[in-house]
Amino acid sequence: MKDGRTMMSDYTLYMDESETFNSAGNRYFVMSGVIIPTMGCQLIEQKLDQLKYVVWNGDPNCTQYILHEKDVSFASAKKNRRQLNKIPAYNRIFVSGAKQRLLYNELSKLFKQSKLQTIGVCLNKTSLHKSYGEKHMNDQLTIAAQFLIERYCQFLIQNAATGDICYEAMQQNQNLQIQQRLYELKALGTMYYSPETVQYRIREISFVAKQQNVAGLQLADFVPNTLGRYVAGKQPKNQSFAKNIRQTLYKGSAGGGKGRFGFKILD
Repeated sequence: MKDGRTMMSDYTLYMDESETFNSAGNRYFVMSGVIIPTMGCQLIEQKLDQLKYVVWNGDPNCTQYILHEKDVSFASAKKNRRQLNKIPAYNRIFVSGAKQRLLYNELSKLFKQSKLQTIGVCLNKTSLHKSYGEKHMNDQLTIAAQFLIERYCQFLIQNAATGDICYEAMQQNQNLQIQQRLYELKALGTMYYSPETVQYRIREISFVAKQQNVAGLQLADFVPNTLGRYVAGKQPKNQSFAKNIRQTLYKGSAGGGKGRFGFKILD
């Protein structure tokens, strides 16, 4: 029997996070990710490049452009019209409502046609702080990471697979915090999984700068805010994209969980 640890991991979970709030003043933190099979990464990169050709009208440099949800949102806000120099020039096209719709429609098709699977955790910070006391609670990254890694572990077990984690690089202290949390989960296990299971199923975590133009991270960048707006009861930025993201949520081993295993809401 071959030792699985000498082989390439079967999947990578590309992770990102976002915060939002609603008119009632409730604050939400979402950590989420897109699960991409290793064998399918090249195809996903090709599809994202095709999307960029469509959005940027065949611009020969467009495959080097980096999609960033915050840049799209910034450009779309009328109040930012005189501050567009704060975002890359190539993302300023999203001042156009038609370009925004085109982007989200193309992203929606990519997620749906590629049959990508997503997982996420949403913390209703306002509610949790009232229940447990803000000064007594663990950091939001610590709480969310445990639930997300546990769901990823469940997915890997269901698929008899192993996986890596790729996170968009942040400040060094934040990278270390997330990395330390993964090491703790590998050492102690989660609520449902033993340390041995976590150690075997989840291998490496890497932190990659946005500038490296990784397709999985760019797709993952659009997921947390979409899920956060759904929980907060806010209008989605694009109905089709929001619907398809919820449909891609991991269903669990039974397949009939309607995404409940793929998206955990803590309040």
